[in-house]
Amino acid sequence: MTWEIDPAHSSIEFSVTHLAITNVKGRFTEMAGTLYLDPEQPTHSWVKAQVNSASVQTGTPRRDAHIRSADFFDTTKFPTIAFQSTQVKPIDQTHCVLDGNLSLRGVTRVVSFQVGYTGRGKDPLTGAWRVGLFARTTIDRRDFGITFNQINEGIMLVGHTVWIEMSIEAIFVG
Repeated sequence: MTWEIDPAHSSIEFSVTHLAITNVKGRFTEMAGTLYLDPEQPTHSWVKAQVNSASVQTGTPRRDAHIRSADFFDTTKFPTIAFQSTQVKPIDQTHCVLDGNLSLRGVTRVVSFQVGYTGRGKDPLTGAWRVGLFARTTIDRRDFGITFNQINEGIMLVGHTVWIEMSIEAIFVG
């Protein structure tokens, strides 16, 4: 069964430590992707998705501009962040580990997402079937060539670990 990500009802968010005292969150507002879900043989399922790296928003325009710069995402040179799954490892009826290739800033690394199935239902307005999934992972931004930092009195401005969380709603297309 093939599903298309509905960006109006999905979110891709990240957080990173600021000054080693709090987490700053951001999100991407432009995304697209296709899921193939095989309930009979979950290991045959797959995901292919991408986000517009320039669609990043943290709620602070000056910070957003810095994140889009060559110090971080370099969105002019690398306009897309992409993920393509390579393996699904079921844990139980509603959870799996999804391995795949994350391409960010011209670097591709294998990452593993913890994924949970959150339900399926028919949209009363359109009649379309929809499915929900939640996924999370952590990455080290340095693995993707994002090494900018400033040290102030021995404290890093930006942490290395990035937490990524996604709530995905997708529409059945066939």
